[in-house]
Amino acid sequence: MKRKNDKGITLLALVITIIVLLILAGVTIGAITGDDGTIVNASKAKFRTEIRDIEEKIELEEVNHNNGEDFQFGTLKDLIGREDEYNEILYMEDGKLVYLEDKVSDKQAKWLEEMGINAKQNIIPIYTGEQFKKIGTGEEIQIEEAGGEVYQFNMDSHYVLQNDIDLNCSEENQWMPIGISSNPFKGILDGKGYDISGIYINSEEVRKALFNYNSGEIKNIALNGYINGSNFIAGIVAENSASGKIINCINKVEINAVYICGGIVGRNYGVIENCENRAYLALNSASGGICGDNQSSGSVRGCFNTNEILLADWGIGGIVGTNSGTVEECYNVGNILASTSYARYSKGGVVGRNYGIIRKCYNLATVTGNSNNWNIGGVTGSNEESGIIEFSYNTGKIIGSITVGGIAGNNVGNIQYCYTINTNEITGANTGTLGNCMQLSERQMKNEESITLEDGSTTSILALLNKEEECFIEDTKNDNKGYPILK
Repeated sequence: MKRKNDKGITLLALVITIIVLLILAGVTIGAITGDDGTIVNASKAKFRTEIRDIEEKIELEEVNHNNGEDFQFGTLKDLIGREDEYNEILYMEDGKLVYLEDKVSDKQAKWLEEMGINAKQNIIPIYTGEQFKKIGTGEEIQIEEAGGEVYQFNMDSHYVLQNDIDLNCSEENQWMPIGISSNPFKGILDGKGYDISGIYINSEEVRKALFNYNSGEIKNIALNGYINGSNFIAGIVAENSASGKIINCINKVEINAVYICGGIVGRNYGVIENCENRAYLALNSASGGICGDNQSSGSVRGCFNTNEILLADWGIGGIVGTNSGTVEECYNVGNILASTSYARYSKGGVVGRNYGIIRKCYNLATVTGNSNNWNIGGVTGSNEESGIIEFSYNTGKIIGSITVGGIAGNNVGNIQYCYTINTNEITGANTGTLGNCMQLSERQMKNEESITLEDGSTTSILALLNKEEECFIEDTKNDNKGYPILK
């Protein structure tokens, strides 16, 4: 009579016999069972085939049942009706197939990464204004639009807008900004280019914006609404820390404010990049179209202002009010107007008062002062002793009666390779350094006529502006009134 485990013993003997035969044939055990062994490679090939099949089925479902749009969130069961083990390890997140780290082995994770499939990031989708209002509260919220999954809305979470949203604020239901100094927003908000409308704030309190304090990354949003406040007022962020990033954001919020205010940020210690102000701003002091006060660690790059700014006191700029950091590759085409006889000093097309660096910037708009104004300039109103301006130009009208200049109203710093239309002096007053700066005709500024240098040689406005590196190109489509445009 055979014992119960005879079959197991027989099978084991067969396996041992096969291995022995393979070894005798010169095949090692490692070649069979190692990380690059026959068995592992066979498993990897089968696994990869299954994943590719899943990707193809998802694409087919998107075409046939989702109007060709990418699925954003959901399990394989939700999307293609698959209920096997792959439904437990794969998930569609923010339009990408991802894997659940705690559901795969180290080998499977490696294979998936090799295929370009990364671990799930726990991105929180935002579909409504009510969901947006929960950002940073720490609450656990069920998102019905994402299959009913529950997410925790922490300050360091990763949020992604899925469509335009309306905050539905009013005088009776005003917006409560996100983040406080001891607990700033530290996560990621990606608006994907969608609009956030309906923000409304009418307050005499300080620090009012969509976010009060940011140490994370806010990008790709356009904000609409109305804000009236006192100090540290902005559309996107009241105060942006040294680790904070604001990227590709558009302000369409009409802002009326007093001190250290901006269309995008009030006070900046971090990065503001590729942002735009499209809204009318009525500002008082140390305020600008993009940022009110840019500190020494702050960088404002690739930003522009396209709407009017009405000023009432000092330190007003099309891009930055007061700058101690870097303002680079920015431009202003929105007129800057003096509102009352009280409006005093330091108004500039790009920066009101500059203690830092302005590089590769330009102004095409009118900067207007009145009889009581001083230090009015096309690039900056006042370039202070530590201030540096280089490779920049102005073609806008600069109007005023005291210390008025095409580049700076008053310069005690360093200005190099800067150019202004010849209806303006380079500076209204100068006790600093001017190097390679010129007044040019309209045709010369538009690169239609060559420029003769002191040594008799000729050059062009583009060659002068691009002396260190190519940054400006010819405006062949007349998008910039024919003047050099940032590439």
